[in-house]
Amino acid sequence: MAEPRFWQSKAHPLALALLPVSLVYGLVERANRFFVKPQHPGKPVICVGNLTAGGAGKTPTVQYLAAHFAATKQVAILSRGYGGHLSTKSSPAIAVDPALHDAAAVGDEPLMLAADYPVFVNPDRFASLRAAIAQGAEIAIKDDGFQNPAMANHFNLIVVDGASGLGNGYLLPAGPLRQPLSVSLARTDAVLVQGAATHPSLAPLLAACAAREIAVYHGHISASAPPLETSSVFAFCGIAKPEKFFASLDTLGLTPVGQTVFGDHHPFTDSQAKEILAQAGAAPIVTTKKDMARLQNAAAGSYRRALAEKAKVVDITLEIEQAEGLLAQIEQTLTARQANQHYTSY
Repeated sequence: MAEPRFWQSKAHPLALALLPVSLVYGLVERANRFFVKPQHPGKPVICVGNLTAGGAGKTPTVQYLAAHFAATKQVAILSRGYGGHLSTKSSPAIAVDPALHDAAAVGDEPLMLAADYPVFVNPDRFASLRAAIAQGAEIAIKDDGFQNPAMANHFNLIVVDGASGLGNGYLLPAGPLRQPLSVSLARTDAVLVQGAATHPSLAPLLAACAAREIAVYHGHISASAPPLETSSVFAFCGIAKPEKFFASLDTLGLTPVGQTVFGDHHPFTDSQAKEILAQAGAAPIVTTKKDMARLQNAAAGSYRRALAEKAKVVDITLEIEQAEGLLAQIEQTLTARQANQHYTSY
């Protein structure tokens, strides 16, 4: 979801007006934790979560971990399948097939990830895990779902955006926090800060991590340009933080002669695809891999198909400082907690 501007201000009138609603949200969240008893998943599960709503960089982190573990184990990614109509609790878990499904069926991020790794979607992550295990999965990476208490994950890696941090520090909807910080940190094994830690909320967060002996790692996203004959491009995207996409274009020396921005997970219509093509004219069109996933398997002869065929993807890669330390911590924790299925840290 796109982050409202008032989430960055403690004194914004709208944030203050929504504080009573945040109180109700907090009570519901607390009751959910009280009444739901965590279940051990059986197979090792790494959860890549965040503390806030909105984009923090979880998906590149999931890809990074999947690439690491796929070298030695059969890995599966578990996703809620946000935005996909096939992803319901009353339906079986879906093994995402990039040749068969589209984003409207399974969600854009699962479809994007399924190009490289087995992905299973269902709001019930246990249903997805059972389906993954049935197909031979030895380890699962859970994309989001940290605040859901149903599954006792073996390792919780929390991703934080260095530029937006924890916002104003209020709970939803007055602020971006999905859970009280003290509750989240009690279950956090490591924190990955993506980008420079410039937001004011990062200093107290990192201090709290140090006090709790929670390991903190730092990473950044590097972008790579598609083959183009010119640096003048038309850019479009529908992601949580479009400013990151345009910053990547600037870093790559690409200059947008025009641009169109949509909301996160936006389902492109044929008329919108036609308009983008018309606005771009002869200029090359660039977008994100996530946006391209929403154009995947568009009907032949449609403007959406034409846009998918013309647009080029600006790909991104996550680089983590002291990656060996993070991966070693994950491996050691998985071994210890899988050996003791009655661990009580959750």
